[in-house]
Amino acid sequence: MGLEFTNIPDRSGPAVYIFGDGTTQTELRLTAYGKEIDALTPDETQVVFLDPQRGDGLEVKEFYALLSFPCVLIVMDDDTINQQWSGSLPQADQVSYALSQVTGSMH
Repeated sequence: MGLEFTNIPDRSGPAVYIFGDGTTQTELRLTAYGKEIDALTPDETQVVFLDPQRGDGLEVKEFYALLSFPCVLIVMDDDTINQQWSGSLPQADQVSYALSQVTGSMH
């Protein structure tokens, strides 16, 4: 994972970026959602929560020209988006399955 302009730690392999919509209620729901995705994916998979209104979240939102939130991205090492869901989020197991298609591993 690159995105060198952010402070997000760089790990090898695809990362899951979860964007909220800036509201506390959504953030709490997305935290649980992210933990579910994390539990379903290999340990090395990076799951990152971002606020599209500030900091790294704002930078990543602008980099990918994201317009609809909440949003989930699977981002590859070369910073390309492998999969994207916006507005209506997929089930955690759908994200895990999409990751397994990229990495070739099932958890």
